[in-house]
Amino acid sequence: LLGVNRLLGRLRPGWVFSPQEIVALYVAVAVATNLAGHDVLQILFTTLTYIVRRADIETGWQSDIVPYLPGHLFVQDRAAIDALYRGNSTLYRWDHIQPWLAPLGWWTLFTLLLVWTMLCLTTLFRRQWEAEKLTYPIAELPLYILTEERTLFRAPALWVGIAVGAVGQTMNLVHALFPSVPALPIGIQVLPNDVYPWSAAGPLTLSLFPFAIGLAFLLPTQLAFSCLFFFAFNRAEMILSAMLGYGYLEQGKFPYVEQQGVGAAFGIFVSVVWVARKHLARVWEAATGGAASALDDSQEALSYRTAVFGLMAGVAGLVWFAVAAGMQWGTALCYLGILFVVVVVVARLRAELGLPTFGLGYTGSADQVMQNVAGTNAWSRGDLTGMAMFFWLTRTQRQFPMQTHVDAMHLGRRTNTPLRSLSVVILGGSALGIVAAFWAFLSTTYRVGYETANFQGPAIPAFGHAPWQQLHGWLRSPPPPDAGTVKAYVFGAAFTLVLSLLRSRVLWWPLHPAGYLIATNYGVFRLWLPIFLGWMVKSLLLRYGGLGAYRRALPFFIGLVLGEFSAAFLRSVLDLAFDLYLPPSSGIGGL
Repeated sequence: LLGVNRLLGRLRPGWVFSPQEIVALYVAVAVATNLAGHDVLQILFTTLTYIVRRADIETGWQSDIVPYLPGHLFVQDRAAIDALYRGNSTLYRWDHIQPWLAPLGWWTLFTLLLVWTMLCLTTLFRRQWEAEKLTYPIAELPLYILTEERTLFRAPALWVGIAVGAVGQTMNLVHALFPSVPALPIGIQVLPNDVYPWSAAGPLTLSLFPFAIGLAFLLPTQLAFSCLFFFAFNRAEMILSAMLGYGYLEQGKFPYVEQQGVGAAFGIFVSVVWVARKHLARVWEAATGGAASALDDSQEALSYRTAVFGLMAGVAGLVWFAVAAGMQWGTALCYLGILFVVVVVVARLRAELGLPTFGLGYTGSADQVMQNVAGTNAWSRGDLTGMAMFFWLTRTQRQFPMQTHVDAMHLGRRTNTPLRSLSVVILGGSALGIVAAFWAFLSTTYRVGYETANFQGPAIPAFGHAPWQQLHGWLRSPPPPDAGTVKAYVFGAAFTLVLSLLRSRVLWWPLHPAGYLIATNYGVFRLWLPIFLGWMVKSLLLRYGGLGAYRRALPFFIGLVLGEFSAAFLRSVLDLAFDLYLPPSSGIGGL
């Protein structure tokens, strides 16, 4: 867009995009692709189709699961599903289009309710988080490109960074096309670790994605250090536990590192709400017209009245949807309550930390928390079936739209873009993204086929088989409550609150509670080396060169991000244009 703007400036100055218009376009693309991406509607689409395709006597799903599925949310025409898996067909036949209209219509409504609810939450917290001077590292990247365009693109360091960032993806693309050309191992490399007791910490995982190093350079040094410290601390916990004979190589056992992370998420949520309590009280007064409602909301994405009562209406709509899908009212409220606690925490981490990926994995899903606390028998068959259907919401935690909304509002405020207008862009872009995503999944999959050699990736085992096989296990052999996991939840929450208290009361305290949470998830396990490199270079520059050295180096690290993603974009364009069916390993992935 900036390149087009330069051209328009010479040929048609009146057509030049304003910074506000570029921000609006950026936000529309961001929210739409977020929904179409790897962890959102792709999972839902595969989950919905796989149970119809694989439910038979052999799996046992035909008798144990299918009778309890809500018919309005699933395709009932088996022939339409079979054609989707076999491929070599087309969406553009009425007998293939018609079965999808009602189910995808309902799921589109549900997804829009999710987006709306998260936009209301963003409005409630935005002013408080801006007042806390959060850094929004990922939003700062497009903001810097937009506001410092002329200076940035004249900096030689930027072009050096672009070249360095692009070379790895370009070499890997060439290697995928011509295997005799060597690849550059910048992606995830898993090195086995079989020596006791070090093996208790798991295999050593390395990556050298240039974009991750560039984004790590933007992280606040205290947060980056905290992530690295607690990452090493957790590995030490696991090794020491193995030496003492506890839980050696047993997932979900002492020292319950991942479960501590789930508790830490609840601790951070309590801390975030506690710090924002006065602001939220004023928001409530403004929404209800109280005597002290002097809080101006004219510059917010939504009025506070709309945000507060819109949040209530959105949650009520989501609960109604879940109940219509078979859940009990209380179960739906509990499930969505846990989900939105994690949503707020992830959005806060995005605004404060800006890590390229985050995820507690399925350990942090709402259904796992509920079953670990109360046991599977505490929930009805309809509850459990609903949890399997909502697998796409909780398989991981890095994909929630609210983080994109938070970044969008920061971009809008910094570029004087009206936030009310951005809220319209977010809702419109989300609606367009949902429809485009479902169309793309259907059109591509009918042509390619889930079960052909041209289809690659984790969709079938991870998105299709996993939720229904897990549900079958719950029904056949329901696990009891897990006391050890519950204790880990409590410990993680309490330890996080202690860290938050120390950070607020002791000026020299170096450890951030977000680092404790982040270090328990697989994202840092795969990105620790880029984080270390970014933190080390930034710390040395600030210590020995000051702010001036940091600013001179910044274009190079921005170039790393731009270069790698430009090369990855080229790979996608070539793949689509020439039907190359490139393997996922040839691009950016595995985070």
